[in-house]
Amino acid sequence: MEQNFLTVNDFSTNKTSELYITFNLSEKVYAIPAEKIIEIVQLPALTLLEKAPEYIVGLLNLRGNIVSVIDLSMILGFQRKVYSAECQILILNVNDKKVGIIIDSVKDVMQFEKKLLEPLPYASKEHIVNGVYKDDSGLIAFLDFDKIVKSVEAIEISEAEVKETSHDAAGFFPIDKVSVEKFAKRALKLQKELRDESNSLNYQEDYFISFSLNEEIFCLNLKFVREITKLKNVNLTKVPCVPDFIIGIINLRGDFITIIDIKKFLNIPKTDITEKTKIIVIRTENIQIGILVDDIFGIENIPNEKFSHNIQTKYEKNNFTAAEIMLNNKVMCVFDLKKFLEDERLFIEDAV
Repeated sequence: MEQNFLTVNDFSTNKTSELYITFNLSEKVYAIPAEKIIEIVQLPALTLLEKAPEYIVGLLNLRGNIVSVIDLSMILGFQRKVYSAECQILILNVNDKKVGIIIDSVKDVMQFEKKLLEPLPYASKEHIVNGVYKDDSGLIAFLDFDKIVKSVEAIEISEAEVKETSHDAAGFFPIDKVSVEKFAKRALKLQKELRDESNSLNYQEDYFISFSLNEEIFCLNLKFVREITKLKNVNLTKVPCVPDFIIGIINLRGDFITIIDIKKFLNIPKTDITEKTKIIVIRTENIQIGILVDDIFGIENIPNEKFSHNIQTKYEKNNFTAAEIMLNNKVMCVFDLKKFLEDERLFIEDAV
């Protein structure tokens, strides 16, 4: 007998779509290719450069690497504002150098085809917006990464020079004691922490997609998420003679993806499908599979130290919970994807 994984798939060579990270900035939503982002960090205290261009907020010591941090809102033509402790920095790869851009918050991850973009009704500043896309929540502006890079003047400065002139970017950071301590603590942590630079998905290591199953909240590491789509937006084809937790197959731009009703798989009580029901398409090195969830809450930044492995949960889901997290006064279960993909129920036997 030969065992076959239910979702064995010869990946399509279709390159018309890309994975994007969307983010909030000055009450608008923007998108940038995920492959351009190497890391996402919470905004720390920065080092001010007195003769730098106005849009350069300062320098960040990122584990010994000096990173220029820019205020993207100024390049886009908005007025500079005071930053908050909730702001984040996208660390981008610029010709083998790192550049940071300050954003309000990461919003979502999405797969998108450039041909669906609509042109702007006006000329954007520096022509760095390729076009816009309208979804259920409003307009998303897609940024031209290469033109953003050309808008930024390169700054060459040694670590020694930074240490001699080090001070916070005055005037644009909160000055209350709690915020000052928080920014300083983040800066110190980023200087000293170690990270495996061989991992090309570093920016996603601490980022998770959070989703709901009934009244419970789960999360899945962002680096395994290919796409999120609403169930109502896909054509689901039923498959005969398969376990009841397999609800069908979808064709996602040439890739046939098996969709799993994760509630049935985990023996969680079933509820009705709604307008919010979504499919999370998971991709590992050689497997693609979709799981059905009630709703997506967003992207969460969850450092490893917040994980608790003392798990006491009900239903079979506890066997597929790698850890639990207390976040914003809510318990969140970290889905054990490795164990899920190794489960014998996802394999079928064919006669040879």
